[in-house]
Amino acid sequence: MKIGIEAERANHNKKTGVEHYAKQVIQHLANIDNQNQYILYLRTQPENWIRELPQNFSYKLMPFPYLWTQVRLSFELLFHPPDVLFIPASSVPLIHPRRTVAVIHDLAFWFYPETYSKLRVLAHKFYDYLTLRFASKIIVVSNSTKKDALSVYKCDEKKIAVVHHGYEAQKASTETNLYLPSRYLLFLATLQPRKNLISLIHAFRQFKNSHSEDTHKLVVVGKPGWLYEPILKVIEENKDIVNYLGHVSDDDRLVILKKASALALPSFYEGFGMQILEGFDAGIPVITSSTSSMPEVAGGAALYFDPKDVNSIQTAIEKALLDPECREDLINKSRHQLAQFSWDKCAKETLKIITS
Repeated sequence: MKIGIEAERANHNKKTGVEHYAKQVIQHLANIDNQNQYILYLRTQPENWIRELPQNFSYKLMPFPYLWTQVRLSFELLFHPPDVLFIPASSVPLIHPRRTVAVIHDLAFWFYPETYSKLRVLAHKFYDYLTLRFASKIIVVSNSTKKDALSVYKCDEKKIAVVHHGYEAQKASTETNLYLPSRYLLFLATLQPRKNLISLIHAFRQFKNSHSEDTHKLVVVGKPGWLYEPILKVIEENKDIVNYLGHVSDDDRLVILKKASALALPSFYEGFGMQILEGFDAGIPVITSSTSSMPEVAGGAALYFDPKDVNSIQTAIEKALLDPECREDLINKSRHQLAQFSWDKCAKETLKIITS
């Protein structure tokens, strides 16, 4: 079978969660499947990991300035269609094979439209329309996202399959050239309103006011996303307790996680919440919102709070940073929870859907 994969997002040089997902799925499909032939469709020059994939994987470079998926990829699929097309992190092209499998990662733009630009909301709705209209199978990354999709779109439940993200233990060095405080709470996400960083900063300020002797800082890692200007303003206003590092390399990311006292994910909504598993792998306590997919991913191994309640966030910060018994309990539980997720499992379940 010839399987085509829209792989441009996996080839992005500054990967966020969706791009990392696309890369991991492709790499682990390569680990488990040497029978089918794969072709990766790219708009930009391939990263080294793509060049190093096994012989049953090839790529086609198709530079194009605008609307690459809908115009250039559609043109390619019209004249050279694969047996099945897999879209791990983008929209279904207007021209596509009858057998097309696409992934919906979340529906945050439906539930929190005010945290997106109007143009981006329209774009997401258009992409999902194409997926729902044309995909023969739809993969969602959590039961929470499946529930949301069925609620919003009233689509055929038989068309939707849940495949959780995987995770692979990371080996981190202990060195980085970045300046890090001796003790810190870590926020690790793109700077955009949905990630709720402003509330976390306010909660951390309250924590510092209540515990003036505590030496923790709040370290923020993540590239600016849409509507980021007010967030940067609040960071600047609180720079005495907040260190903003911007986007960092994957190697530095792992070091920063390992050295943190705890990880906070205060998002209003997540389709999955990969940072939770990264925190578990780093062996640090995780505090996160009690909404959407976060409890599904973290299970009983995280402290939960109401993301709309600054006092609730502050209470979780206090327990994660100052309560030794709570910290130890969370770390012990996180090892078991992390073991439930693997990229090989994710790839096997995805391959079964693609080839069925």
